[in-house]
Amino acid sequence: MKDKKLIVLYVLMLIVGIALLFTKSTSEEKSSQNIPVQVTVKQEPKNEMEQITIAVAKRDIPQRTILTTDDYFFKTIEINPNSADKAKYITNAKQIHAYVTRNNIVSGTLLEHDFIASPSSQDFILLSLKPGNFMYPFKLSQADSYLIKNLHSGDLVDLYVFYGEETVAGRNNKENKYVSPSRDFISNRMKPIIVGKRVLLLESNTDKSTDYNIGKIQLELTNQEIKLVSTLMTNAQIFMYPSVFSGNVQDGLQLLSDKEKDWPLSNKDIFSPTQINRLRGN
Repeated sequence: MKDKKLIVLYVLMLIVGIALLFTKSTSEEKSSQNIPVQVTVKQEPKNEMEQITIAVAKRDIPQRTILTTDDYFFKTIEINPNSADKAKYITNAKQIHAYVTRNNIVSGTLLEHDFIASPSSQDFILLSLKPGNFMYPFKLSQADSYLIKNLHSGDLVDLYVFYGEETVAGRNNKENKYVSPSRDFISNRMKPIIVGKRVLLLESNTDKSTDYNIGKIQLELTNQEIKLVSTLMTNAQIFMYPSVFSGNVQDGLQLLSDKEKDWPLSNKDIFSPTQINRLRGN
């Protein structure tokens, strides 16, 4: 009898143990289901676009063209701020005006620095010269300083010779001769000799000890024009002024009228006899 009671007691203890085991497993399972799981989501950086203003070809532009506002305009586009292409584009007028094109450019092309050459570069000079033309340097005196300050590469200038008529005592009689300039400034006259010539380069003189000239200006001249200028400069005074012509003249001699080609231009003094500050133009 006592053995039966012990057996029953062991069975009950076994049942209670099994029940407790299942209860604990269920409780742990529910507990694990209630714990919130933290999931880390990697956020990709936002790729914000940047707006920049870029020069665009307004028309088809041939090689060797010196650029003006007629050749380009600016428009705003969006670009990746981290893009390496950003630095290659032209973004303001100072980077393009009066530059020369290295190659032909199609209308609508976004203009890049590699497409053009700076007026201060050797490439500019080589590209700017028309076939058969030459660079010709003129030394500028202090009186010409306004040219350095106001002209730029690509601008046009006209060349004038200043001269006057003087009476010189000859062996048998007195002769009238032309000198440049006349010792009597009232009798001085001016005559256009070459017009509409393009400035290739302006050079300021950095040597302060040479006060007699402030720099050089390089013009594009034909062979015939160089011969005329070189001959006159041996004993004549030549002056340069901003051109009255709107376009580059390939042959600045041919454009002069027959009257201007004659020597002298006229017998009138350069100054009006009634108003000394009034210059007679061409």
